[in-house]
Amino acid sequence: MSNALLRLVAGGLGGLALFLAGCATSASSHGPPPPLLLISMDGFRWDYCALHPDETPHLRQLIREGVTARGLIPVFPSQTFVNHYSIATGLYPAHHGIINNIFFDPQFGEYFRYKSPAATHDPRWWGGEPIWITAVKQGRPSACYFWPGSEVNFGTARATFAKPYDYSVPFETRFEELFGWLHLPADQRPAVTTFYFEETNPAGHYFGPDSPEVLAAVKLLDSRIGAIVARATAENIPLNLVIVSDHGFIATEGKTKTAMLDDYVDFNAVQVDFDGPVAGLRPLDGDVGALVRHLAALPPHYQVYRAEDLPARWHLRENPRIPPVWIVPEASWRIQRRSTFLAVKDYTLKGDHGYDPALPEMRGIFIARGPSFKTGGVVIGAVENIHVYNLLCAALKLTPAPNDGDNRLVRSVLR
Repeated sequence: MSNALLRLVAGGLGGLALFLAGCATSASSHGPPPPLLLISMDGFRWDYCALHPDETPHLRQLIREGVTARGLIPVFPSQTFVNHYSIATGLYPAHHGIINNIFFDPQFGEYFRYKSPAATHDPRWWGGEPIWITAVKQGRPSACYFWPGSEVNFGTARATFAKPYDYSVPFETRFEELFGWLHLPADQRPAVTTFYFEETNPAGHYFGPDSPEVLAAVKLLDSRIGAIVARATAENIPLNLVIVSDHGFIATEGKTKTAMLDDYVDFNAVQVDFDGPVAGLRPLDGDVGALVRHLAALPPHYQVYRAEDLPARWHLRENPRIPPVWIVPEASWRIQRRSTFLAVKDYTLKGDHGYDPALPEMRGIFIARGPSFKTGGVVIGAVENIHVYNLLCAALKLTPAPNDGDNRLVRSVLR
């Protein structure tokens, strides 16, 4: 981080109370709402601030000043693309279509792969209406500095400003471009901007959620949040800030807690749509019952489901992308093709996600602070992330598109 950013962090947060008081009129129903910045910290577990108070002074100050939840509950499977897009649209995966980071569409006869630009830029894969499109459709500029789905053209609509994902872009560059947008004239400035941090996710995977590497990533992201808030304060930008994460993390032992699919299915007879912390299978002869019976040989750490028998709380129904057979491991266990396991060295993973959202370890973070939100350290119970979209729309005075959420966050967070 540059010296200028460090000075902002060190000196800017002391004036936050004054900043909030001075911006109170911006929350008035008589004027345009303040700009909204939606920040995701990938893989930042809901309890990291409590576990690491010395490393999270800026996040904890935002918690004291605004509203926080005892966890943001992901949709299932608790994967990155799935949950970022549910946060942005308010839809369950079966309704927006991104049912995993990798999956198969039998109508297209193709795989969606989250690292493939051909898929991530193709509107055929993406349903629903994300918040940046809702804003544009209602005459408000929007911006995306990285977010799954943000590089897609939805008909004639797309974010006014959109940056293609590029991990190599340094924070200082992202930081300056963000504030360049926030300093545009009022009719050109983004009403809503998405902003993404990735560091806690790879640290959690390769070193585990309790590692010194995760602690260092948590400290780094806290300092970056502090820099953003400090500069907004110093430059008198009345910013509504919503901080989320897509999922949490649980410690794993990939080398000893992974079953090899090769030992249980014939890949000439079964298509693997995805594997890892959850697997989706399609019997090529269509005999689902026979495949389910065959998979009864799996160890007791694995539950096999027909798609129609998946728990209703996972909301995986009525989408052809949902494979007919699922293998759902217990938390911290995996089900993997041997070739993939060895090729990407999954056995080295010390932490993972993708598991049942009911697990506390899978919860992400939720913090809202700004002139449109309640103040004083309000704490609410854990809440599903599909309700965030309606809160964003309410704070922006936008009419939400149809979605699966309700107004519980609007009632508990908005002034």
